[in-house]
Amino acid sequence: MTGQFETAVPMSRLRLLAVVLLLTTGLSAQEHAPLPDTLVSANTVYLINDSGDLKAYDAFYKQLTKWGRLKVVSSRDAADVVAVLTSSASYTLAIGTGTAVTSGNVTSATSSAVSVPSSVLHLRVFQAGGGEPVWLDSTEKWLAAGHAPSKLVDNLKKRMPRSK
Repeated sequence: MTGQFETAVPMSRLRLLAVVLLLTTGLSAQEHAPLPDTLVSANTVYLINDSGDLKAYDAFYKQLTKWGRLKVVSSRDAADVVAVLTSSASYTLAIGTGTAVTSGNVTSATSSAVSVPSSVLHLRVFQAGGGEPVWLDSTEKWLAAGHAPSKLVDNLKKRMPRSK
């Protein structure tokens, strides 16, 4: 009788572990909000570069093509969705230096400062017929042009259902 009890306990633990794994796997599959059907069902995309950055645009095209989920077409009429790449800049950081010299009762000072620009790459995806965007994302551009486009494609890839 002891032998039956010893095997029953591990089996019940295995069942409990299986249930916990199923529940946590199901929860992790829904960690992002669902994408609009227009985007999920899209097979083709028309690209527009409104960023003024050809290297970033080429890197975005390369990453999108490498993913293979959406076929890039050369005509808006042949596209299910339109992806528009834009950029913006702001001056969020200023670096300065200064010196002061005192001689008797007289103090003189000099200083200089420089603003460091921060550039952001934006992706907006619209239904080919126009209207409101079905996807918006942005990421900070670094010195290398490939980082931001890769991040934009990766963010979309993470949220796209795998069943298609």
